[in-house]
Amino acid sequence: MRFVLPILLLLTTLSGLDVESGGRLSPLQSAIDVKHYKIDLRVDPYKQVISGEVIIRFKLLQRVDHVVMDLLDRYTISGTYINGMAMSHTRKKNKVFIDNQGIDPFIEHELRIKYGGKPPIAKNPPWDGGFTWSKDTEGRHWVGVSCQSNGAHVWYPCKEHPSDKVNGADVIITVPDPLMVVSNGVLISSVKEKDRWTKWHWRTEYPISAYNINFSIGDFDLVEQVGYVLDKPLEMVYYVLPEKMEGAQELLDDAEEHLNFYARAFGQYPWIKEKFGLVHTPFSGMEHQSIIAYGNNYKKTRLGYDFILLHEIGHEWWGNYLSVSDWADLWIHEGICTYAEAMYIEEKFGLETTRNFIDKRFKENISNTAPIIPMRNQTAKPKSGTDVYYKAAHFLHMIRYLVGKDILWTSLKEYLEMPKELGDNQTTTEEFISLINENSGSDLFWLAEQYLYSKDLPILQMRERKVNNKRFIDIWWREKGFKMPLEIKYDSFDGERKRSLELTNKPMRIVVPDSSDLVLDPNGWVLYDLVVLK
Repeated sequence: MRFVLPILLLLTTLSGLDVESGGRLSPLQSAIDVKHYKIDLRVDPYKQVISGEVIIRFKLLQRVDHVVMDLLDRYTISGTYINGMAMSHTRKKNKVFIDNQGIDPFIEHELRIKYGGKPPIAKNPPWDGGFTWSKDTEGRHWVGVSCQSNGAHVWYPCKEHPSDKVNGADVIITVPDPLMVVSNGVLISSVKEKDRWTKWHWRTEYPISAYNINFSIGDFDLVEQVGYVLDKPLEMVYYVLPEKMEGAQELLDDAEEHLNFYARAFGQYPWIKEKFGLVHTPFSGMEHQSIIAYGNNYKKTRLGYDFILLHEIGHEWWGNYLSVSDWADLWIHEGICTYAEAMYIEEKFGLETTRNFIDKRFKENISNTAPIIPMRNQTAKPKSGTDVYYKAAHFLHMIRYLVGKDILWTSLKEYLEMPKELGDNQTTTEEFISLINENSGSDLFWLAEQYLYSKDLPILQMRERKVNNKRFIDIWWREKGFKMPLEIKYDSFDGERKRSLELTNKPMRIVVPDSSDLVLDPNGWVLYDLVVLK
């Protein structure tokens, strides 16, 4: 998901579509395994309407009376067909129930849905889903689509749930000249039609989530190069409006540097047989697979990198390649991708700069308003706000504190490629913690319980009394089962002392000179609240 700033997330909650991706699957939709989407649409930017058809290849996992797909009820459906035979359908809110006349399970079938209408306009893209109908400085149409939070059914019929990744997709979009369509995968063809319209056909043959299937429209220029990622050639392309050509080549060069960082850290770029793509969009950014939406206007941090570019590239590994099947585990996409920025800073600028970055970026944006992982079967808009980014990233920082940098960083790389209990390289929180436990020889479920499943920070309790020139200090955690060690620093009679206290919920006593300040957690590893008792 796009890199979130608190004020923008707040705006999302105030307006926009009242639909969200994910949630609890009905038994009817659980019985459907979608294999492929072929989306063939005519997009009219003058009238701001879309029309066409989607062909969905699928298997049934059991016999059902209806095949159910998701599509906003604002669209008009003109026909539904299974294996070429017209079938009646009914609508209930944003679901389409197509009659099933007894097709067999475990065999691939074809569902065709013809439809059209005015798609919703995104009020605050990409956080609020829909179309962004914009124009460039020359007055030509410029169109972006955003749908992660609200779901891909805001623009095409699909099984709208993160658990169902398809084996590939064809995206065929027809637009008026001189506009260009850019989408996932590789360009198969661009065919001129009558009345000065062109049909653009894109195809990806990699597994892909429904929300990651996307397209953009504009009168783009093309900046391209053959990059090298871990010494493997990769086609790199940036579709950019002429007004932003200055800086375009530098952005692509920066992207190659970022790709190599991620490849060193986590393994080869997942879509190397197709392309690495960027497309200039009228919103900040979004991690559409192999065609990242980019609209950050080349802004860079004080450390000299474009964090939107860095963050969205990271999602090619975390979110697009490795995915969650329940949005309750969204932190795996967002928290790990956010933590990867700290890894990048450490590799480039060192540990001290990284600690300052974590203090400013992570800690100052943690709200503790809701658990990072709520109940299961969640929708895509995180109930914890920005904590799914920053607090989750700091959770990983604390794992590093407990098990060491080498174990954490090698475990993250292993996590991407190891066999999963779920198909399509999908995963869960439990699977991640089990991997860390196995690689470290420890049990860190207590850590996840406190920082992922609870909204509140642990309470560090401290009580002291003075006797002559000494201070007797008792320190312990309030929460039962919480056993985070804590580093301390103080001046002793013979110089500076540093210790690590193995704390539990039972008081541990330390003695320091009365003249010395006691510094708790001097390197800022741990998130906690301090309560001083009298």
